[in-house]
Amino acid sequence: MPEGDMDEAVEDLHRIVSDLLAATQGRAPSAQLLHYLTVLHRMLGDAEAAVIRRGRLQGDTWQTLATPAGLSPERLRKRWTEETVARRLEKRRAARRLTTRMTPPARPPEDDTAMDQRPAPVTPIQHLASALSFLQRQTGQTLKDTASDCGISASYISRILSGDRLPSWPVVAQIAHCCDGNLEELRDLWEAAQRPPDLEARARPPVPDQHEAARRCFLTALRALYLAADRPNLWSIRRATGSTLSIAAIASALNGADIPDWPSTARLVFALHGRPADFRPLWHAANRPTPPDDCGPRLSAGAFG
Repeated sequence: MPEGDMDEAVEDLHRIVSDLLAATQGRAPSAQLLHYLTVLHRMLGDAEAAVIRRGRLQGDTWQTLATPAGLSPERLRKRWTEETVARRLEKRRAARRLTTRMTPPARPPEDDTAMDQRPAPVTPIQHLASALSFLQRQTGQTLKDTASDCGISASYISRILSGDRLPSWPVVAQIAHCCDGNLEELRDLWEAAQRPPDLEARARPPVPDQHEAARRCFLTALRALYLAADRPNLWSIRRATGSTLSIAAIASALNGADIPDWPSTARLVFALHGRPADFRPLWHAANRPTPPDDCGPRLSAGAFG
């Protein structure tokens, strides 16, 4: 239970921060942003209570827990008594159960790939591993047979697919060849996995200047994220967005027919276990107006005096 409380509390934090980011960048009214901040403040308290309970059950002293919080052990102990923690977590569970009951049921597809039942990849290396693992499973081969086709050892490919090893690009390309993977999508995931894990730095390199190139990069990145999420069916994605996006909108975004507005893009990226902030520069570049046709008459420099 302590691990479950902590996982759920942090998942809730992730969701509300994603919604806050999308609302902020979508220029939502200030009242709406304050609502998100109020909910975020409450969820931070829930997460802190869950972490305190887990730490105490694992034998952490109040001194150990108080030091990173910048508090005295006595003050932290008084803030989070056993009764306070229990009451806070029970209230959080009750609120989550109510939200679950109020969410309208989605239409059950024939092949329901329940993306929310699998651990979500949370780092670029795990995204790459998840994508390669999905492609390998789709072949129907044993891991040993796939490794033999790729010319690498079964133990090595096992470590790659579990995210324990970051392979070189030639190895990724060979696995893609054997498993019928898209090289552009896998290259996007592999390059992201190569970058230092700096949360303060932009996760992606500078976006292309040309409009069509930016649109292509955006679509490749989105489809790479879709692959890393095991290519779930569209109804599963819709549920993960809280039913805020239509099936048609999700399909149009994934097949490149349309680039949705930023709030919708942020929710879609989040539903696929990505970081909306990483996609913001690409989305901006892909939505730049197409420059006018440059085939008209030109004036010489002398025309300007």
